Amino acid sequence: MTTDKTNKETLRSPYRTKNQTVLTDWIDYNGHMNVAYYTLAFDKALDFFFEDVLNIGPSFVKKNREGPFALKASYNYFSELLEGENFFVDISILDFDPKRVHVFGEMRDYKSSELSATFETVLMNMDLNARKVKPYPERVLELFKLFKQSLDQDKIPMEIGKKITLKK
Repeated sequence: MTTDKTNKETLRSPYRTKNQTVLTDWIDYNGHMNVAYYTLAFDKALDFFFEDVLNIGPSFVKKNREGPFALKASYNYFSELLEGENFFVDISILDFDPKRVHVFGEMRDYKSSELSATFETVLMNMDLNARKVKPYPERVLELFKLFKQSLDQDKIPMEIGKKITLKK
């Protein structure tokens, strides 16, 4: 839990999540990590961030019957990850309002810190009983604000918010 495990000095964007390893089952016929597993790895990092840092992950959802629903997600791939390689995801809060949060993640090779992929997503807080969107708890909005304010605006990648198109 954030209040027990982490002090406010470490609550900054980007926030480094736990290391992960590319598993054998994640390798596709091209010999590198399949795009579906990039999505899984980003989702695992986001679950860790929500559970252990923001305290709105699976245990919060089970107890309070509310939790984050994805509205949109976008991925960019820069370098491949191979079987057995270790990587981490840095997560940043780009923006938020009482009911939604815009999150960005950078997946990097553990040894070289080379950028492998990025993702961005917009999530909303859903009341699971009423099946309607509801505001995040005030303590969570305060954490969103802390993360957003700590983000160096000059380091936000150009890929954020871009539409998919062919360059001409």
